[in-house]
Amino acid sequence: MEAPRQYEVSYTETAIQDLEEKAEYISSQFRDPALALTWYTRLRDAIQRDLRTMPGKYPLYSLEPWHSKGVRLFAFRNDVVLYSVDEEHSYVYIRAVCTKGRDLSAHLTEYEEK
Repeated sequence: MEAPRQYEVSYTETAIQDLEEKAEYISSQFRDPALALTWYTRLRDAIQRDLRTMPGKYPLYSLEPWHSKGVRLFAFRNDVVLYSVDEEHSYVYIRAVCTKGRDLSAHLTEYEEK
């Protein structure tokens, strides 16, 4: 039996900034840097585990223009990871990481304008 196709996961500058900002928020809000590190590690591990082999299994974002651009949503605990897949080169691009309930479209628009 053939092994599943492996994708390389890459983070945009926006996604890296999102992760750093949320880790800083958790650290300062709860005064617990270890909690922030635990959050960060769990999310990064989930992204690697779930998006490296079958990134197409998660739904496309329903709003335009993101749906047409192939932006997908991966929800993990209280976070939403917005990403796209380059099938030709076997890459997953993490575009943004947001807390559930945030205006995802506005965040992606902000990302596009950078």
